[in-house]
Amino acid sequence: MSRVTVSPSDAGTLAEISGLTVGPAAGGPPVLRDACLSVPAGQVLGVTGRSGSGKSSLAHGLLGHVRPGLEVRAGTVRVAGLDPFDRADARRLRGRVVSFLGQDPASSLNPALRIGTQIAEAIRLRSAVAGGEGVRARVEELLLSVRLPADRNFRRRLPRELSGGQAQRVALALALAGRPRLLVLDEPTSGLDPVLADGMRGLLAETLRAGDRAALLVSHDPAWLGSVSDDVIRLEGGRIGGRGTPVAPLPVQSSGASSDGGSPGEAPRATAAGPVVAGGLFVRGLHAVHGRSAVLHDVSLTVSASSCTVVVGASGSGKTTLARCLAGLHPKAAGSVEWRDDGTPRGRAAPVQLVAQDARGALNPRESVGAALVRPLRGVGGRSARDASDEAVRLLGLVGLDEGVRGRRPGELSGGQRQRVALARTLAAGPRVLVCDEITSALDPETAGRVLDLLDELRRTLGLTVVMVTHDLAAAASRADMVVVLDEGRVVEAGPADRVLVNPEHAVTRNLLAHEGGPVLTVPK
Repeated sequence: MSRVTVSPSDAGTLAEISGLTVGPAAGGPPVLRDACLSVPAGQVLGVTGRSGSGKSSLAHGLLGHVRPGLEVRAGTVRVAGLDPFDRADARRLRGRVVSFLGQDPASSLNPALRIGTQIAEAIRLRSAVAGGEGVRARVEELLLSVRLPADRNFRRRLPRELSGGQAQRVALALALAGRPRLLVLDEPTSGLDPVLADGMRGLLAETLRAGDRAALLVSHDPAWLGSVSDDVIRLEGGRIGGRGTPVAPLPVQSSGASSDGGSPGEAPRATAAGPVVAGGLFVRGLHAVHGRSAVLHDVSLTVSASSCTVVVGASGSGKTTLARCLAGLHPKAAGSVEWRDDGTPRGRAAPVQLVAQDARGALNPRESVGAALVRPLRGVGGRSARDASDEAVRLLGLVGLDEGVRGRRPGELSGGQRQRVALARTLAAGPRVLVCDEITSALDPETAGRVLDLLDELRRTLGLTVVMVTHDLAAAASRADMVVVLDEGRVVEAGPADRVLVNPEHAVTRNLLAHEGGPVLTVPK
């Protein structure tokens, strides 16, 4: 594909933004300032930048939407010559001309409807396909196009029975149901393992094969964008600060000990040098099911106190189900999960807490950030109202948020901000074990590094035990003491990180490393 020129005057332009400025309705600095760009037909435009830089606000503008608490202060938006902020034009555009896949794909799925039913309804609403057989054939076609099974058993699954990566691809199938000319994808690989993220390149190429179709891709991963886009623009403080492809990764600035030192290509290792804590988390013979389908098979592992164990595997391998079982949120069909310690009183603290992959779904949309933090501090921690309020401010600071977000609701935050609020709320419950399910998937590299530094600091100072589910093998290399590899619900490899990630024994591990781009950890000579 040819290079895109970000200019309002391009011929064949499918979408155009001119002078768009978006800011808080109550006043204050804009989150998006004087944005101008065009998306020519048949082209892919990437947008990158740090968390909170205005990426999602720019993408939402093509849908004629702003987050709650924000307003359009200036500028115009045109998609196929129509104004998405005009109600009548928006009805003509959405789903048929322009379609959107957001950062939290699970939130676009109806939890009460089976996925086949949801896709069929979208087809009937947004396309000319008629008749039961025609609709069913199109449902199967869409599922196969996003690399998912199209059999009856899979079509009858409910959203809660999907992995994060599967939910992401079902949401993409919904977005494609009306054969839109413009796809707007916000963090389309955030829930995907390296194999599927790599495969997304081919999927997008197939989707854009029609000559007049275009895409705007938002991602905090500039290297991935540079490989799939015709051009990439970077947002800095709400302004378009640069463009071009390929794009160098955003610099990772971190104050943690794990961020400096090491030779090129060598990931620094973190150690928990804080208080010695006896015990750990013991998992023995764990089996779990979704409906009648077995998801986990005889999983056994030991997570030593104050250590970091990273669980990796392809989408659908059972990582999220394992995380939920560890936190007691998914029933076990057999086996045991037990936390053992040295008898130190835990008070009312919950031993195991989960930071979920879907931060939007984990937070009450009607509850302010401050209330979300104060509630566990008072209910679990037993703090007074004043102490809980002070501790809430401290926790926000720990995760890199200022006190000003306390009065805001989840819908008024960026995806990265929501993820950090979810982490702060989990810490408010005073856990001994923190189970983190893809908590950096919606964060830019700098912010992700800070969150991982925070986890290392909590291990050092509090003796906190961390189980991190991730598809980011580089994160595993830099943080993990142990690595567990899942495939089809079974542990196929487990051991010290510097063994598994340097000399993998199983083909699944080797395949994940190959799609990551090569070794993510080297042994110092």
